[in-house]
Amino acid sequence: MAVSLNHTIVLSKDKVAAANFLAEILGLETNAWGPFIRVHTGETDIEFMNIEDSAWNDHITPQHLCFLLSEDEMDVLLKGLRRHDVQPYEDMFYEEPGVNNYYGGRGCYIRDAVDGHLFEFITAPYEGKPANIEKGRWRDPVDPTAVGA
Repeated sequence: MAVSLNHTIVLSKDKVAAANFLAEILGLETNAWGPFIRVHTGETDIEFMNIEDSAWNDHITPQHLCFLLSEDEMDVLLKGLRRHDVQPYEDMFYEEPGVNNYYGGRGCYIRDAVDGHLFEFITAPYEGKPANIEKGRWRDPVDPTAVGA
């Protein structure tokens, strides 16, 4: 059996608003399950949980979640972003508004307005360093043996 991610918990100040926002821009549904509001995305459930219901800290650390979409799903996403008046960005540093084509597909980043989580959406998986980045910052991978040296 191949390893896959079944679910992840994303802490929120308002789990209903956060889950509904993600589901609406992606054209998906939500459902309640225990203390969570779930958004089912392919093989993985994103389970939003209110911070006060968790056993973790009393603050939310923004997370980065990357979603692999089909071209049709990207079209649905971009329409959903327009409906919610959300500007997508080509890069994770928010330097260039728009949609990128770094890996032969389309990609963009947005911040979740409820908690500041960084959502990335791509139509082609990352494989190596992209050859067609013409602007913005690109960070080469860190050599783990050099960290702390």
